[in-house]
Amino acid sequence: MLGIQLIRIFLAAALITGAMFAQSAGTATLVGTVTDTTGAVVAAAKVTIVNVDTSFVSATVTSAEGSYYAPYLAPGTYRLSVEAAGFKRYMREGIAIRTSEVPRVDVQLEVGAVTESINVTGAAPLLETETSSAGQILSGDVLLKIPLSQKRSIRMMYYYPGTSSMSGYHVLGQRQNMIGYTHDGVKGKEPGTQSVGGTDDQLSTTQDAFEEVKVHTTGVPAEYGHAAGGLMSVVFKSGTNQFHGSGEDRYIGKSMIHRSYLEQNRATNPFSYHETSFLGTGPVLLPKLYSGRDRTFWLFGWERHREIGGTTAARTSVPTPEMYNGDFSFGGQTSPRPLPVYNPFTTRQDGANWLRDPFPGNIVPKSLFDPSVQKFLAKNPFTAPNQAGIPSATGPTENLVMDQEKQIRRTRMDVKIDHQFTPNHKIFGRYSEARHRAWKGEYLAQFALRAIDPNAQLAPVDQRNFVFSDMMILSPTMNNEFRAGYNRRARFETALTKDQGWAKQFGIPNVDDATFPNFNIGFGLAGLSNFQNVGDDITIQDNFTKIRGKHTLKLGYELIRTRYNATVAVLPSGTYNFGGTNAPFVPNTGQTFASFLLGTVTSATYTQSFASWLPRWWSHQWYIQNDWKPRSGLTFNLGLRWSYESPYETKYGLNSQYDPAAKDPITGRPGAIVHNPGPLARKDLNNFAPRVGMAWSFRPKWVFRSSFGVSHQDIFSVGTGILFEEYLAN
Repeated sequence: MLGIQLIRIFLAAALITGAMFAQSAGTATLVGTVTDTTGAVVAAAKVTIVNVDTSFVSATVTSAEGSYYAPYLAPGTYRLSVEAAGFKRYMREGIAIRTSEVPRVDVQLEVGAVTESINVTGAAPLLETETSSAGQILSGDVLLKIPLSQKRSIRMMYYYPGTSSMSGYHVLGQRQNMIGYTHDGVKGKEPGTQSVGGTDDQLSTTQDAFEEVKVHTTGVPAEYGHAAGGLMSVVFKSGTNQFHGSGEDRYIGKSMIHRSYLEQNRATNPFSYHETSFLGTGPVLLPKLYSGRDRTFWLFGWERHREIGGTTAARTSVPTPEMYNGDFSFGGQTSPRPLPVYNPFTTRQDGANWLRDPFPGNIVPKSLFDPSVQKFLAKNPFTAPNQAGIPSATGPTENLVMDQEKQIRRTRMDVKIDHQFTPNHKIFGRYSEARHRAWKGEYLAQFALRAIDPNAQLAPVDQRNFVFSDMMILSPTMNNEFRAGYNRRARFETALTKDQGWAKQFGIPNVDDATFPNFNIGFGLAGLSNFQNVGDDITIQDNFTKIRGKHTLKLGYELIRTRYNATVAVLPSGTYNFGGTNAPFVPNTGQTFASFLLGTVTSATYTQSFASWLPRWWSHQWYIQNDWKPRSGLTFNLGLRWSYESPYETKYGLNSQYDPAAKDPITGRPGAIVHNPGPLARKDLNNFAPRVGMAWSFRPKWVFRSSFGVSHQDIFSVGTGILFEEYLAN
């Protein structure tokens, strides 16, 4: 049904607009004017632009105004040739094209025969004079040379002007989640929550496969959306006519790490850093079947990250042997004096007062130990202390000093195919995958039973990203690009103790056995739940361009379907709080671990999930952009973007919200939780975003840029389970 809906909406939009939208991220456009030596324009001149690595050709002719427009040029080095009857052939080598830019190369032809030629080499780098957009590009060669921790692509933000990394990543001071992040024009952020900046929030693929990475800051034209706080655009390389391969192995062993000047003790924690990567490109060659030279190219990238780290001599607290035996006198400790422990089974009322008897010597008799607690402690859950620790009123602290270890395993892969049918028709497809298998944190030293360590629980994350692009030059004044994409992130957290009947093993009656009972007594114990978060974006885009005189008109539309599937973390086997060893209503008395030994539960909570959180919404983005060049050296970028995101609703209408006007069925008073299926809010159809900019090349090597624009941030969820609480039970 989803596929049929997508097709219907796509066809309807195409019929209405006659053109579809895709921001042309990943490609550039070369423009210019052809004149003769007198300054008169030359119409109908043949312009050919050739990628020197792939031999991909883009051909066009100049308009009546002598201008040419060559779109969809992949980043790389190009050769430009211009031919016209009665003029010498013009040839320029070494034109560097970078992503999302619109450089200008004006050509002056000399009178002569076409068989004669003028060759231009060693020209100055191109100056972008056609757009008011500002940003910074780092090429793949530069990215390989700069240090980038764990080769996480989002960390490239450190090297761009206008960005900061204080409390997250920010572009020009805007919020982190407002940063747009795309791979070949398709979203790479976590679907649904729009998270960016974390270890596995956004897609991180093979860094060696990046052709260029650009961060757009201001003056972004109307064809770009989904970024109210800057846009990071990653463009992948393509194969060439020559086979190329590169491999790298980075290894840092513990023996290679030098202590800092003030670090006296030798580090004892395990450490190793191992990064292996491979990249191969070339033409598709099938012996005796097919030769893809000048037509079809492949790219394959693979990367493996393996890291072991941790903390040297982590200090933490664990129960002492005396505490296991019920002795809370702490060896006759007097400073600070141990908190007195009272017998909860002697609780009684004396007039208006409640009384309890203290345990003699602050020692709890073993005969009072709870059988379930004894079975738990028999599993040897905690590591034995190896230090005397720091005395406190509740027992020694920091009485365990041990190294803590953490392991990280990540694998990344990219596959890309480029094909040229004709000089006016090109396509490419790319598939990327990232697998994260990192521990949630350092293994906590206090746990001898590793299965109950919260940081040891399994939490794999898998990410997939796919894009297909079809670029067609319909005529010298019309072109179109269609793009479809898919972005998915899936996290599955499964406790090591899942479905093992721990409550039954401990003798806790009438309790679900799905999870490990959560004893809320400190020492690092926490709830060990199972849940999953899976989100995906399905994208259809297109971009149509029409050149008419001094105007370059772009029209477009984009459709995104966002889905999120989540199960909420619950603890059906219970969370147990302990108390009762304090003197009634008297502060600074009682001991939680003593209450635990006695099994005196003061409260217990059992949570159960009865549904999955399944939000769904559509995103529609329309735009029109007019780049108007009233005279040489002056360009106005005029655009308008319209955005609409359908109100949030869940797949099966499982919404819960508070309605102050509804009558509570129990109390009969106003104010109740209601369950109304359908959209959460009304439609908002007024999200118009004007974009105005100017680029003025007032001198040959100078460009003045000015811009104004409005941007809208995409809808995102600040967390999972929103408006879902009533589908859980306590």
